Amino acid sequence: MSPTDVTLPGVYIEEDANLSLSITTNLTAVPVFACGDRVTASFARFDSWSSYSRNSGGAQEDSTLHAAIRAYFENGGGYCYLVPTSKLLEEVPLLADATLLVAAGQDIRTAASKLCTEESGLFAILDGPEAAITSADLEKYDANSQAAVYYPWLKADWAKVNIPPSAALAGVYCGVDRSRGVWKTPANVPLRGGLTPLHAVSDSEQAQYQEGKAVNMIRQFSGAGVVVWGARTLSAANVNWRYVPVRRLFNSAQRDIARALSVAIFEPNTQPTWERVKGAIENYLHNMWQQGALQGAKLEEAFFVQVGKGTTMTDDDISQGRMIVKVGMAAVRPAEFIIMQFTQNMEA
Repeated sequence: MSPTDVTLPGVYIEEDANLSLSITTNLTAVPVFACGDRVTASFARFDSWSSYSRNSGGAQEDSTLHAAIRAYFENGGGYCYLVPTSKLLEEVPLLADATLLVAAGQDIRTAASKLCTEESGLFAILDGPEAAITSADLEKYDANSQAAVYYPWLKADWAKVNIPPSAALAGVYCGVDRSRGVWKTPANVPLRGGLTPLHAVSDSEQAQYQEGKAVNMIRQFSGAGVVVWGARTLSAANVNWRYVPVRRLFNSAQRDIARALSVAIFEPNTQPTWERVKGAIENYLHNMWQQGALQGAKLEEAFFVQVGKGTTMTDDDISQGRMIVKVGMAAVRPAEFIIMQFTQNMEA
């Protein structure tokens, strides 16, 4: 019975079987900490420092992991996972909400090169050397746009061990994402929890290690405290992926859009479906533009969405059941260098 031929008083609902799409922004900073192999047999989730302290599986207060997790929560971290280092390749792909892979004092370079790819959208936060840095240290890291390395290690009055910088930075990522958005650069941010650098970094060292496979420094400035002073990935050649917020913004958008479009599977691969898909993505990107995530004074300068026969698909694509969508975004890049030009007029 439809509302057009009702015969009795009451409420009648007419269902619309058309595809309805909406794209929501999911959490952008959910870290997985490498935790050695004796802390937990499988992955474990902790929502706060108190929950970790109560249920950390016998981790000692003088352990690097214990100090790392405290530094993480002190600096704005939300819930996180711990996965044994030897099981990263096996278990991390099972954590659908995970977005960050954090070294936390462990050597995860091999796992990061395999897990942190453009396809996965997983981003790695790596530790620089615990000792004073040298040029040879850069050779230890792959040129990966899905990873960033931070130096130096940290110390605090409450810690009996040195603290890996990746843990504190994971907290910074969470806090900045939550307050400003994933497109905001996680830099020029003061560290909390009484953390100070284990080694002082000079301007010349900063300049030496910021090119190519860049190392992001943590520095202590008079009047400003201890701040994160760098936001580059380990991408050595592709300037499009040089900056952490740009890479992570695209990761986030790819993840959100892909999840939303999964409802379009088995829908007719025809113009009406394409229009609904295009409209949903455009609405999602329009919201991002309004929040300041994308450049451009006008929408057409900020992003584009393409889908359709003769545009992104051939007849063969359509017959094979492939719906191909192309999305372009003009990401906002950080103002890394402020150039000031002064002119002094001299009397003749």
